[in-house]
Amino acid sequence: MNFLQRTPFFRLLLPLVIGIILYRYFDLFPWSQMSMLILSVLIFAVSFVLQRSKLQFKFRWLYGSGIFLFLVIIGYSISNQNATKSNFDNIEIPGIFSVELTESPIEKENSFLCRVKTLQYFEKDKSTNSVGRALVYIQKDSLSQKLKSGDQLLIETTFNKPDGVINPAGFNYKEYLKRQGIAATTYIPGYKWTKIGTNKEFSVFRLAEEYQKKLLDIYKHFGIDGDEFAVLAALTLGSKDALHPELRQNYTTSGGMHILAVSGLHVGIIYMVLSLLLSVLDKNKHTKILKVILIILLLWIYAFITGLPPSVVRATIMFSMIALGNGLNHKSEIYNTIFASAFLMLLFNPDFLFDVGFQLSYCAVLSIVYFQPKISKGLYFKNKLLKWSWDLTAVSLAAQIGTAPLTLFYFHQFANYFVITNFVAIPFATIILYTAILLIIVSPIAFVSTAVAFVLKWILRILNTSIEFIHDMPFSVTFTTINAIQVLLFFGIVILIAYYFHSKKYFAIFSAFSLLLFFLIINLTINYKTLNSTQFIVYSDYQNTHIDFIAGKNHAVLTTDSVALNKVAQNYWLKNKLNYKKEVLSACILSNGFIDFQGKRFCILLDESLKGKISENPIDVDYLIIANHVKPHFDKLLESIHPQKVVVDKSISKWYADNIEQTCVEKGIRYYSVAQKGAFILNLKD
Repeated sequence: MNFLQRTPFFRLLLPLVIGIILYRYFDLFPWSQMSMLILSVLIFAVSFVLQRSKLQFKFRWLYGSGIFLFLVIIGYSISNQNATKSNFDNIEIPGIFSVELTESPIEKENSFLCRVKTLQYFEKDKSTNSVGRALVYIQKDSLSQKLKSGDQLLIETTFNKPDGVINPAGFNYKEYLKRQGIAATTYIPGYKWTKIGTNKEFSVFRLAEEYQKKLLDIYKHFGIDGDEFAVLAALTLGSKDALHPELRQNYTTSGGMHILAVSGLHVGIIYMVLSLLLSVLDKNKHTKILKVILIILLLWIYAFITGLPPSVVRATIMFSMIALGNGLNHKSEIYNTIFASAFLMLLFNPDFLFDVGFQLSYCAVLSIVYFQPKISKGLYFKNKLLKWSWDLTAVSLAAQIGTAPLTLFYFHQFANYFVITNFVAIPFATIILYTAILLIIVSPIAFVSTAVAFVLKWILRILNTSIEFIHDMPFSVTFTTINAIQVLLFFGIVILIAYYFHSKKYFAIFSAFSLLLFFLIINLTINYKTLNSTQFIVYSDYQNTHIDFIAGKNHAVLTTDSVALNKVAQNYWLKNKLNYKKEVLSACILSNGFIDFQGKRFCILLDESLKGKISENPIDVDYLIIANHVKPHFDKLLESIHPQKVVVDKSISKWYADNIEQTCVEKGIRYYSVAQKGAFILNLKD
């Protein structure tokens, strides 16, 4: 049988994915959707009629076409239905709301992040039902520390729409939240909320959270804390709340972050542990069925405790099918199992298709399944240790083949020592999972559990030290990026090269080199465009001011915080192939805040140096930039400066920004608010 015959779920998954993508980029009228649905049913019906005629073989494609079209419509329809989950009533309207916490609060530096669903909206003497999900930041105090999932609160606030892309090549926070069904955010001071009750109804998710908390409390009870606790909680239970930025960066840069995201590796280890522990049930047919039921049940319990992230659900579905196949003595077709899990997950939530973790997870597992055996056969070792080492290297290389383009596209960096990291991370992750399970089992036994916890803590400490060492090695990470078209070209090249080695057909390798040429041409085009461009950018940042003067591939930046600047602007620099070694300007370099750049005069107001100054001959400037939290008396400022356009960055308070805008309107001066419209980008040479 060929690939399509062996993988019926691939033939079902493909039209479903097309329908989901179709919804994202195209609007179909209701009548056109209904027409396509009726057409698919008619095609399907005709194919059954033809089964009794001599035309059956000639028109055998009708059956498949009807199913294909039907699933395209299903994909479009469930995407449309899922989009309604992000609707939010009474958004940007001040008032009093009753809300319910849907998850346990996450502790931040000065607040608690709560995911809530709104219940009611109160206006004067009446109340109406309110539907929507939001992120609520509640001021940290003794009362907010006691909040838990299911608590119902009465809050006075205004729910706001989250920001979309506010900086060039920036993160689309609004779209990210929308995929999770969240459409609003707000901050609540301590005096503007009160607890009014708790939802006592049974919730599987709340129950899972309670058990996860109990398991985390076991770790804490045995003195596992700090970085060791953070890694253990993430590695075993998918709880990343305790991971601080520096620890995350160590694992990301070294290429070991995947062990902290509970996924197929972790579920596979749990599956092997359960298979070993329940091997006593392999004696006869009836006990073997019981073993399968227990394994599937326990795998899903583990998935619930981790919070049902897409990677865990995918892996749990896949290993459940493998367990079922083994129990029924049917050899599982691994590709069909993978596609079946994807099909079921997308039916449940079509937005998973655009989840970065979902994409990385499937690309990794498909790449490992296909490439790992082929890479492993490249070298043969009789020595067991060398063979194990090479097999592990093959797994690492195979995973990178499938995930590298997505990693460069989404995260703009590549871990150069990923093979070394996996030699450390994967064995340690396996040992830690086994030891953590053992600790939970023996936790009631005092002396034994203390010894196990001591060993576990030292294993975690060694892992963290090793990861930090790899992170600190020179050239541990390469910063670069590719665009969406290049991602598709990269995958096309990989598929064509793989097909060439399978079929030995030269058109495949010729096509691969043709795609590689297009890939390089795109790079050259970006470089040429950058060399011939000149830009002035005021980035959007609530706390800091960042202003970029770009001429070709070189640029100079005026910033109040270099660390924050990299977070805000680095993606744009990488995308446009700008030189990373930039010149950072300071305010003293500017002459009283004035600078001439590419024939334009800018006045950048970062302090109160112009306060109270009046000039008999006001200075004409093309652009006046008001930034760095200054509070100017704008009417007085205009007595010394005559701007053609005023740009107010996001650090300026709303009250001052509104006052400046009103004055600009009265005096006929063009006005731009970074807080309202995102980063200000001025192209001085197109």
